[in-house]
Amino acid sequence: MLDLPVTFSMRAVLAGHRFPFRWNPAHRARVGLLPRHGTAADITWCAVEPCFVFHVANAYDDADGRVVLDVVAYERVFASAGGGLDTPGRLERWTADPATGRVDRRVIDPEAQEFPRIDERRFGRPHRYVYTGSVPADGNTQLVGATQIYKHDLETGERRVHEFGADRVPGEFVFVPAGPEAGEDEGWLVGLVIDTASDTTDFTILDARAFEAPPVARVRLGHRIPPGFHGNWFPNYRAE
Repeated sequence: MLDLPVTFSMRAVLAGHRFPFRWNPAHRARVGLLPRHGTAADITWCAVEPCFVFHVANAYDDADGRVVLDVVAYERVFASAGGGLDTPGRLERWTADPATGRVDRRVIDPEAQEFPRIDERRFGRPHRYVYTGSVPADGNTQLVGATQIYKHDLETGERRVHEFGADRVPGEFVFVPAGPEAGEDEGWLVGLVIDTASDTTDFTILDARAFEAPPVARVRLGHRIPPGFHGNWFPNYRAE
């Protein structure tokens, strides 16, 4: 559980801000570790430097009893008069140690990015790859100029870039494995890409291993789907 220094603000509501939250330096930052079958009394709190996180890619226990989290962290948000993102989000690895009650933060990639995703078969277990989307470093929430997605190899430290081209803004891309026994990056990345010049949206499929290559397929939807926060993939669906 992430308990971080952003709290509800009635002043922000009355001022007409889109998000009714403000940076609150009086609220301490901490990460709560709750055993799966425990109760509130079993929570262990680990202190972390003040920051904020919207999204966690994954979390798992390591061999030393610590909890490892890969997150996109911001040094400060909702602190300026505009009430938005005051600093860019960067990909970090957090290690929460219940023995010391502390969280160690390590920057994986300082480039501005968001919406981290992994192969969901690795949820709760160590993972090698994280996929993120580029975002403007100036906090522009319209994502103007954010035309790339990233593939992070956490074993080698390599970051690969897929560039969609001018005026083409990707949403959150989701990894789809090629099959139940496929490797961690053996499959596809699927998502929506808005062409801001033509005001249309394409459903786009990339080969996760040939990450920089042109799309494997592109479905032209013929109209614009507004950007959203998240995407999901269901291998099959049947309406009951």
